[in-house]
Amino acid sequence: MGKEFPMGKVITVWGSPGSGKSMFSCILAKALTRDKRKAIIINAEISVPMLPVWLPEQIIQTNASVGQVLSSVEIDTSLVAGHVTVLKSYPFIGVMGYAAGENPLSYPEVKYAMVLQLVNAAARLVDFVILDCSSNMTNVFTPAAIESGDLVIRILTPDLKGVNYLKAHQPLLGDGRFHYDQHMTFAGMARPFHALDEMGHIIGGWDGLLPYGKEIDRCATEGGMFQAIKYCNPKYTASLNKVLDALEQMELADHAAEDDGNETEHFEEETADE
Repeated sequence: MGKEFPMGKVITVWGSPGSGKSMFSCILAKALTRDKRKAIIINAEISVPMLPVWLPEQIIQTNASVGQVLSSVEIDTSLVAGHVTVLKSYPFIGVMGYAAGENPLSYPEVKYAMVLQLVNAAARLVDFVILDCSSNMTNVFTPAAIESGDLVIRILTPDLKGVNYLKAHQPLLGDGRFHYDQHMTFAGMARPFHALDEMGHIIGGWDGLLPYGKEIDRCATEGGMFQAIKYCNPKYTASLNKVLDALEQMELADHAAEDDGNETEHFEEETADE
């Protein structure tokens, strides 16, 4: 399905287990919507339904589940819009995930093409779509999300688990459509005792750190993930700003391309008139 403007930017967050991907997705969504632009976070990891994790205070029916969308015959913007749960306390962010009590047997197997349709439809509704991926590559949402991303962020724990996760999955993403070499790489849940330089050397360097913080951890365990942005330390904020800067550069490039296109169109019209 080809992209037509206006389309929101798609940001894919993937990486090793326990690296803080979902938390980073929530913090990024808050940062991107400060100026009242709109974002949707999509998580399709059915082994941990995310709707009750994100929104423990809101009772969410299973008919709001992303599983309902992904098991449809065809996905369009109205179907997606009807399955986005908007944060009561922050109406510029919507979330899509599995509902409480759902499990891998609740729906038929997800098809790769349906994930691409979901992302495409969501990007027509809002300014930013954040794809919070499972670390499990056999969940087709993850490779489809990596293919769909305008900006892809890879978060790894800076330890042997994170490094070996990357080594194991790198061959699966060798195809050009995954743009593997263009991903931004962050050390997630980084702690002072981690051998950051050594691990960075093995994987080809970090673009920044997302350090572990007690307050951020508390937000995750107490169901306040969208409050965590208040507790980011300077290193976490610096990494977040790198992502925001990269998105800003993309938007500037889009505007420049749009202006060039309009000028060319105008010139062609004038030439035709002559």
